[in-house]
Amino acid sequence: MKKAFKIIGITLGILVVFLISSYFIKVNERENLFYKIIQYVTYNDEDWKNYETNQKLLTENPSGDMVTVVAETPPDFHPYNIDLLTGKTKAEELKKIENAHFEKLTPAKNGPDDEDAQIALIRLTDRRLTDVIINQKLNIKIGKCYENPNKEDNYRCVSCMILLYNRDKQDWQEAPDGENFLDNSYDFYQAAEGGMWEAKSLSMFIPYDNALFKKYEKK
Repeated sequence: MKKAFKIIGITLGILVVFLISSYFIKVNERENLFYKIIQYVTYNDEDWKNYETNQKLLTENPSGDMVTVVAETPPDFHPYNIDLLTGKTKAEELKKIENAHFEKLTPAKNGPDDEDAQIALIRLTDRRLTDVIINQKLNIKIGKCYENPNKEDNYRCVSCMILLYNRDKQDWQEAPDGENFLDNSYDFYQAAEGGMWEAKSLSMFIPYDNALFKKYEKK
């Protein structure tokens, strides 16, 4: 019995020494023997697939530099009132307007009315807008719309500014009270002729609709 324990003790001792030594035994430039042992003991098929992908990336970049994918910042299509801007911000907005060539835009002959836009935005915001309409007494008003050639698979798409009109104050306001979850402009589209209007993020530059705000300011 003592002999058996002695053999087990020696075996465990050798195993411990081996595992410690494996930390210092390089299998390749990036991995030691201990790491490889753990791999074969614990990895499943998905782990091996990820490992092979990483090895391929490292092979393609022998300097050890990881490939960094930088997400491109989408352009800010939303229009701004340049009279409220100053300095560099105003200069950048004026340059954006110059490059947008608004003179080439085609005013939309058919677009959503106020109610269409409001219903579309209620759906887009997962009904968050409903609370604003009821409790804050705000309504959506829509401005001049422009034909958007980027219809994707839809029948029609237009791009328009909107504002929030306060029924109590009889004046427009910048944003809902509390969290502002609305933009000042959107694309509105119909999937089929005569279909219901839906809303999505603005996808082209349009001019700031001064006339819309002038129309709904308090008299």
